[in-house]
Parts: sequence; C-alpha cells; structure tokens
Amino acid sequence: MMRQQQQKTETNIEGILAEHQLDLWAQEEHTPAQDLSSITEIIMRGEAWNNVQTLLPLLAQLSHDQRWLAWVAPPRLLPKAQLKAAGFDLDKIILLKPDAHHDTMSLAKQALKSGTCHTVISWFGSLAENQLNDLAQAAELGNSRAFLIRHQ
Repeated sequence: MMRQQQQKTETNIEGILAEHQLDLWAQEEHTPAQDLSSITEIIMRGEAWNNVQTLLPLLAQLSHDQRWLAWVAPPRLLPKAQLKAAGFDLDKIILLKPDAHHDTMSLAKQALKSGTCHTVISWFGSLAENQLNDLAQAAELGNSRAFLIRHQ
C-alpha cells in the first residue's frame, strides 16, 4: 500500500513538472523566424566554376521566364555560345558586377526587391543570419527567388 502511494506521488510530481515546463514555454516570447523559403543555397566543393557546368540545365530553364534572370558577381563568365548551347535565352539574362559604389550584397538585394527579376543568382562567401534575412525580405518584396552559390 505504501509503495502504491509513493508511485502515485512520483507520477503526480512528474505531471506537475511537465505541466510547469509547458507553462514556461508558453510564457517565452517567440520572435517569428524570417521565412527563407525564397532562398536556395548551393554549396560546391573544389573549383567552383568548373562545378557550375552541372547547374547549367537548371539555370538555363530559369532564363525562360517573363522577367529577368540576374547573375550577380559570377567569378567568371561563360562564353555566349556555351550558354546558348545549354539552352539559355540570352535576351532574358542581366549581369550585375560590383563596383566602387555597389557591392554584391547591395546589388543582389536591389535586383530581388525590384520586381523585374524572377530569380537572382549570386556568388557569395559565407553569409551571416541577418544578411540571409535581408535577402529573404528583398525577395519577398519583389516576388523573386534567390540562388546563392558558395564554394568551400
């Protein structure tokens, strides 16, 4: 009989602790995470530009939308003949290069939020969480998608 009372008490304590923990979770302030669904990161190993060949069919398909396909700061340009052979619509691609007044991040954000580009492909190193959030917000404003190509 005494053993049954001990088990009953332990069960009650566990239930109280679990209920108390749920109350603590409910009291925590939750800041909504930025929706990063408009961003796709592609991480490549080795010589990044050589590996881009595997992405050409996907990128070519993206060039057939009504709005622009923007390339921001690619490490190297592919010959137009190679792009055309891969199926690119060269009339729908815009190339944006950083200069003294515009870095890769500012060009990518502007292209994303402008609404004139359906997809913006950018070449970055690593990005901080706030930079990813900025890109996601810009993409949402412009109803665009961001492809971030990084190499390790």
